[in-house]
Amino acid sequence: MHAPQHITIAAEPPLQAHRDAYAEQRARDFRKLRFTRKLEREFLLHMRADQRMSTLVCIVTALGIWLAFIILDLSRLNALRELFAGHRDVEFAMVLRIATLASIASLLYALLARRLPRAYHRLSMLVLMLIGSASAFIANMYKLRDLPQADLAQLVIIAAVFLPVGLTFYQSLGIALVIAILTTVLGLVMLDEVHMLEHIRLSLLLFFAVFVSAVGAYLREYAQRDQFLLRRILHNHAMSDALTGIDNRRSFEQHAAISLLQARRDRVGVVFAVLDIDHFKQYNDRYGHQAGDRALGQVAGAISSCLRRPMDMVGRIGGEEFAIVLYGVDTAQAGRMLDAIARAVADLSILHEASQTSDCLTVSVGAATFDGTETLEQLYRRADLMLYESKRNGRNRLTLC
Repeated sequence: MHAPQHITIAAEPPLQAHRDAYAEQRARDFRKLRFTRKLEREFLLHMRADQRMSTLVCIVTALGIWLAFIILDLSRLNALRELFAGHRDVEFAMVLRIATLASIASLLYALLARRLPRAYHRLSMLVLMLIGSASAFIANMYKLRDLPQADLAQLVIIAAVFLPVGLTFYQSLGIALVIAILTTVLGLVMLDEVHMLEHIRLSLLLFFAVFVSAVGAYLREYAQRDQFLLRRILHNHAMSDALTGIDNRRSFEQHAAISLLQARRDRVGVVFAVLDIDHFKQYNDRYGHQAGDRALGQVAGAISSCLRRPMDMVGRIGGEEFAIVLYGVDTAQAGRMLDAIARAVADLSILHEASQTSDCLTVSVGAATFDGTETLEQLYRRADLMLYESKRNGRNRLTLC
């Protein structure tokens, strides 16, 4: 080992801090339907993936209904004849119909191709906005021509805005209010006095529909957010070590196996290391198991503080034994990183008077470089042999092959 150097140790392992964030958010008030920025982003990605199928069903349904409306318009309004006669309102109505159809088709393509753009929610909002505005404009055209029309269609559209299509409560509420306001304004501008009283009644019904639908949507999203946090908490409890907060053996092995598959595909280097606290039984005998538990937590924090890259990981796989995967490194880089980890543990300066190696807590490390074909079990076996060599040669050292 090289001479110790000062390394700042995090107060708690970063992984544990991230996991605790779910419990902390659930304990805090989220009645405003907002999480912290990082959790909010994670929730939105989860929600949109979870609601992909329901969104797909809604969009396919909307596409079929919209095509039927276009055919109905062409027959009821004699649209082709009126277009050639220069009726501007019919021209504008057809433009709205076609623009809405194109936006629905674009959203459907994105869903089927599983290529949701970053602005996916904006595309969904645009589709809903076009559906609402086109329906309101064409309904007023029907009224002015004394043709039968269904005012209640706008109420259905308001309700549809709050369906699970990957939008948050506030996004749905905003779109619903815009549609209700736009329908009201279009009627005031386009309709004559004969139809005005009926239009005012419809407008009041629309705003009432927004209120009723919003209450249901709020309760649904609140339950979704609570369930999201609860599932993450339960998952983390199952996959993390209760004492240290880092990955437990099961979770670590799952992540490590995936890393080896990824490394084989990307043709990058991976080093697997096993770290063991020197003379830990004597430490427990001398200072007690509570002190030993505290020491394990501090060692886990020291290791975690040295692993800043996304694909690097650490897990507790035994009593005082930890395993580490370093992704995308060669032997020299791995040696420097593992040496820094050992120094970080030594710099904790945890007194260990019962140790035959040092007066403070130290670790022995064995590591093996992935050859590109091994299984995780084979790689672990080689690293464990290197750990045995470190212990046989006096402990408090790294052996890497």
